[in-house]
Amino acid sequence: MSTIISTKPRTARLHTRAAARRQASSVLATLRSLAPQRPLRWHELERIAELQANRLLELARISAPAVQIEVISGLPRIEVRQVVDLPVGGSADWVGGRWIVSVAGGDSPARQRYSIAHEFKHIVDHPVRQVIFAGATDSASEAQAERIAEYFAACLLMPKRLVVRLWGQGVQRLSELSERFEVSPRAMQIRLWQLGLVDPAPRCPSARAFLTPVRGPLT
Repeated sequence: MSTIISTKPRTARLHTRAAARRQASSVLATLRSLAPQRPLRWHELERIAELQANRLLELARISAPAVQIEVISGLPRIEVRQVVDLPVGGSADWVGGRWIVSVAGGDSPARQRYSIAHEFKHIVDHPVRQVIFAGATDSASEAQAERIAEYFAACLLMPKRLVVRLWGQGVQRLSELSERFEVSPRAMQIRLWQLGLVDPAPRCPSARAFLTPVRGPLT
């Protein structure tokens, strides 16, 4: 059982189908154009993921937290659904001429937002996935794709310039930052580690694993 949770603006509903297709294709084409058509090393994957996240925010004219997920769900030909019995956090499938992004209905709103952003990165990478991850083993390629989707989600929902700006203004409590950006405290903590604003906890294996690139031929 699933529930559609994306809400299209009234103006979007007034577009013709042809105009909607052009709009969606334009955004995806813009983001996809930022990735070179060749195998990429881990630091390149990270850099491009952040560039894509920042470009999407720029196109949506977002300059303050929290980043609303309508930046994705409001795009034509992308439909977001809550699925009660989804066995994973999220998935993206091309069905009937549009992308269906499914998220686990039992997850928290913060986790659902993260899953939507994660799956959108898979959509962006879909045409070039075999190219940019080429050179790694199948298992390493899959791991890289998942980790870079997580990184994209962090860059989109917790943009570096916005996090650093608030940090410099004295907003440094984890609870306040996670509330401002509408993400989980754990996600916010990892983002602070990524940005070098706090040191990784030495006894936190999950943090060290997230910050360490997937090892393989391209790293």
